[in-house]
Amino acid sequence: MNHDFDPNESRPSYEAGDSTQTEYTTPDGGHGMVYTPNPSAGSGRTSPRGWVIALAAVALTVVLMGGCVLGVLAVARFTGLGGTSDGGEGERTDGEVQTADGLYINGDESEPAETSPDEQTVENDLEGAQTAEGTAPSHASIDKKEPQRADANGDGKAEIETDAAGRVLTSAGADATTIPTVVARVADTVVEISTETLVQSGRVGQYITSGAGSGVIVSEDGFIVTNHHVIDGADTIIVRLTDGAKYEATLIGSDEQTDVAVLWIDAAGRDLTVAPLGASFDLVVGEDIIAIGNPLGSLGGTVTEGIVSATERTITIDHVDMTLLQVSAPINPGNSGGGLFNMAGELVGIVNAKYSSEEIEGLSFAIPVDTAYDVILELIDHGYVKGRPALDATLVDVTNVQTALYYFGSRYTGVYIWETNVNDIKKGDLVLTVDGIEVTSMAEVQTVISGKGVGDTVELVVYRSSTKKQVTVTLSLVEYVPTVTEPAA
Repeated sequence: MNHDFDPNESRPSYEAGDSTQTEYTTPDGGHGMVYTPNPSAGSGRTSPRGWVIALAAVALTVVLMGGCVLGVLAVARFTGLGGTSDGGEGERTDGEVQTADGLYINGDESEPAETSPDEQTVENDLEGAQTAEGTAPSHASIDKKEPQRADANGDGKAEIETDAAGRVLTSAGADATTIPTVVARVADTVVEISTETLVQSGRVGQYITSGAGSGVIVSEDGFIVTNHHVIDGADTIIVRLTDGAKYEATLIGSDEQTDVAVLWIDAAGRDLTVAPLGASFDLVVGEDIIAIGNPLGSLGGTVTEGIVSATERTITIDHVDMTLLQVSAPINPGNSGGGLFNMAGELVGIVNAKYSSEEIEGLSFAIPVDTAYDVILELIDHGYVKGRPALDATLVDVTNVQTALYYFGSRYTGVYIWETNVNDIKKGDLVLTVDGIEVTSMAEVQTVISGKGVGDTVELVVYRSSTKKQVTVTLSLVEYVPTVTEPAA
């Protein structure tokens, strides 16, 4: 029987004799088993006293469940969960998905974009949007500022430079100006994005989900950069300019690893305002920046200010390690894909994530424009990033033993082979090391192979539960070519 893999699905422990056995994995890699005695095992009969205790337990459970239901309804009444909000029936503005370490990005498989505007808003966007009459150019000339700061010691980091008065030079340099001046220059480069996605459901058939985000115009030809997660899976993408003009966008390419996507609109006959691309390498901690985007999917053109909190933060989003800019500018659902600008009005980052918690404020992240620039060009020229190495296999992270037992008949957590075209490895193999480096997640596997090239070989040590043996195999890395899903009819 085939099963769709769900790594978060909890599976019950299994019975063995007179006890329930529960597998576990310790943080340091140890494995073991917890035995819980089964009270009903043994005589096979339950005493009158046992029946009284059981009935009392059932009654208590019913009371507690009733209280929980009332509590959930009360919370829903005041927070809008599971019901209507101030925005109207069915409106959602909370489309965030938590990832590792409390990091939030917006959108999942059922809501592929930032947030869900009400249906009437989406219908209005679709009705007023201009469709493309031509085809997107196969190439674009996009200018970008070269870094001005030096890397004296070759560590990949810019050296701090000061002027004659001892003041630290920022990426804006002598062109630094005021926030209102920057906004006046670049506000028209940031667009609103709304999406529609046809979802197939076994319970209700087909239904439409909607979402919203932001984007930045980077070429007079009509190319717009946004986030992969903003448009992931969308069947229809609408771009709205600051003057209200709306265009149905074409998806040129999308890169999940860097969370960068490129759209194209056919805006022939009008001059588009293009964001000048700066050099994120020149950013210094403490430098002033502003973010412009479409928070909540309905507040396009919103400007927030802050500083650069860190220039190189490595965090993990959806099993991928990313090196991002950390900023203090407030970021909300709908800002993703929007622009991060320095005080010279140069685009230095693409907003893509934030930390969200009652105890945390001011932790927002953006993709450095130096990283995004190369990806943008690759997506325009090829539709994907060429030359990126990958294993010729599909991997999955398994974080609990119940899932490992259910899908692979194994008692260990870690990263498993889910599909492969290579004879030497099999579905269900647990990857232990890659080139001698121990790995326990897909992100760690990607980190090891990211420094290699297509055609290079790597040595994998896997554990095969069917034979209970470790197997060493040598694989050649292939070029990663993303699967393009055609829009639903």
